[in-house]
Amino acid sequence: MEELACVRCMSSKFRNPNLVFSFNVCGHTMCANCIEVAFMKGSGPCPKCLIPLRRNGFKLQQFEDASVDVEVETRKKILQDYNKTEDDFESLDEYNEYLVEIEDIIYNLVKNINVNETKERIDQYKRENKEIIMRNRMKLKREEQALDELIEEEKMHSQYKRDEVLRDEAEQRTKKLRVDSELIDSLARSNSDARDIVNTYTHKKEEIPVPKPKSVSKPPINFTKFSTGVKFNQSSMPISIKEGPLFKYEPISHQLNGPACPEITQLDSLGYMKYIRRESSQELAGGFLIKTSCLHYVQECVSALYERKTGKV
Repeated sequence: MEELACVRCMSSKFRNPNLVFSFNVCGHTMCANCIEVAFMKGSGPCPKCLIPLRRNGFKLQQFEDASVDVEVETRKKILQDYNKTEDDFESLDEYNEYLVEIEDIIYNLVKNINVNETKERIDQYKRENKEIIMRNRMKLKREEQALDELIEEEKMHSQYKRDEVLRDEAEQRTKKLRVDSELIDSLARSNSDARDIVNTYTHKKEEIPVPKPKSVSKPPINFTKFSTGVKFNQSSMPISIKEGPLFKYEPISHQLNGPACPEITQLDSLGYMKYIRRESSQELAGGFLIKTSCLHYVQECVSALYERKTGKV
């Protein structure tokens, strides 16, 4: 993979680890200093591909490959309008064709293939499905709001349980301190045996109940599908399996152009392993065998020994 560098000043993370890189719709990476200089007026061409860019269009780069960031942003933007679900189609095949169409549009925009035609295609889709887009946006917004409320409800329940545990522990400590205070007063005023008094109050302290966590009822979850659109308890779709020919293993034959090489099981008996160290426990755990390396060296030594140079090119 190429080193992450600015397309204008060619500075890289290797030279300056503190550099902050951003990307735009063209997918080329620039550092923060070059963006300040090159786009001082708010817009300008990309130093690499000369595509007109806006300064406010730059976003912080999250991945090492800027093309991944471009695809992620493009996908988010497209899915805001192409937000139909399986319920909006009469059959599963129509829904699958719709998903394939989305992937084609994203691929064309990311790879700069037929961009004008693709944008016209998107505009036409927006005009034809304006009501469905707005309806699904409102539905998605309500689901996100319900999810935020559920998360907030979970936080409140967790905080309530923690506070309840802290109150019970504080109450238990207070009772133990009260028993200790009564023990000191009894030792100071009573004429009885001190051992009997201590044992009595020790039993009182042991009888103090230990606080147990109380179960708190959680609010019901009103969601019917995952974030990917797959419904809960939905049976998996049938997969068509095409039978093909069975795999048949064929050992690899090496053309060495030299004398026959011994098998890996013959290395010990022929003396090849006499002066070679054994594997360590770490190497054995990783699956490394010293015999395999020795066999490769032997194969390299005998290969091409019978080959003759003819002088022809």
